[in-house]
Amino acid sequence: MRYCKKCIMPDTRPEQVFDENDICDACHSAEKKYNEIDWTKRKQELGEILDRYRNKDGTWWDCIVPVSGGKNSCFQAYTLKYEFGMNPLLVNHIPCEITEVGLKNLTFLRDLGFDMIQVGANRQMYRKMARKGFFDLGDSCWPEHIGIFTAPIRVAVQYKIPLIMWGENSQFELGGPASRRENNFLDRSWLEEFQMYGYRISDLYDEGFDKKDLLFFEYPSDEELKEVGVTGLFLGYYIKWENAEQVKMMKKLGWSPNPDGPVEEAYHDYENLDCKWIGGLHDHFKFLKYGFSRATDQLCEEIRSGRMDREEALRIVRNYEGKLPRKYLPDFLKYLNCTEEEFFATLDRFTNRKIFLTDENNEFIRDKDGNLIKRDYGYTETEQNTIEV
Repeated sequence: MRYCKKCIMPDTRPEQVFDENDICDACHSAEKKYNEIDWTKRKQELGEILDRYRNKDGTWWDCIVPVSGGKNSCFQAYTLKYEFGMNPLLVNHIPCEITEVGLKNLTFLRDLGFDMIQVGANRQMYRKMARKGFFDLGDSCWPEHIGIFTAPIRVAVQYKIPLIMWGENSQFELGGPASRRENNFLDRSWLEEFQMYGYRISDLYDEGFDKKDLLFFEYPSDEELKEVGVTGLFLGYYIKWENAEQVKMMKKLGWSPNPDGPVEEAYHDYENLDCKWIGGLHDHFKFLKYGFSRATDQLCEEIRSGRMDREEALRIVRNYEGKLPRKYLPDFLKYLNCTEEEFFATLDRFTNRKIFLTDENNEFIRDKDGNLIKRDYGYTETEQNTIEV
């Protein structure tokens, strides 16, 4: 694995691009973010756009904001309503199994003065899609990763609200194709490229899925989108995206981080709070496939923002990643009607053998707690030899 020389992101991250000096594209984006972009000008541009969509007589909602109850979507909603004077309709796609703090933060939004629609697919189909995602695609939250981007679009078409305001452009903040990094919008091709693993919902029809049960996961047709004029914009294109500052703001207003500290595989306590297994289980899958997890993403942000140096991040990241998440494992096995044997066999099937140590029989080597050991995690040769296996 090759690591960025400015942050600690490995080149195994999908779509990550390194330059000839081993600097990742996300670090280059950060340079633009903090030193080159005229955020005052972009904010003025946003104000002009919002004025075109504003319902002048107050008889309807001005825009849609997709929300999970997380700090980002709460910031999006608050900024549009209380800084720009918009009247947004919030749309929440209900996750597989919502957490107590996730439910609390959705209530927080309504207490803050927002109307909200919650969209929930029937649980039989949701469970079937979750099994498809876990066993076939290595994603324990596959239906959520689709629904959060399709349900708001369907509501926009149904309620004839053309403007949808998303949060940050993850390809700009975290790295991705150059053609997507400078985008200010999200459309069908963005969803299919980054969320669907090469699948389309229509592909499921040949696998015994009933079309009428997948309506919330179907992206509206081009004709429906054109009739309403649906446009999805990234708020993070127009406003400098600062997670740490947004968290401080939301906490002052009453938003709640995770009461138990960071979810498994994370460094901060303010991400992936709404669903029992989007933090932990989902992020552990990422670790097995690519050799890094949520903590790396968060620590890279700390480095790029100047709040932490690279050496400190390298010292602490191994303490937060790679340990099998067990908090909600019993709930997950019950949800999928899955045995532990099936669960662990699936994990091994999606694990990248180029990244983790194996023995002479090509079986994974594990430490005393049963966790896999990376071939290259910044260990010196001496450190690697002293790991208990």
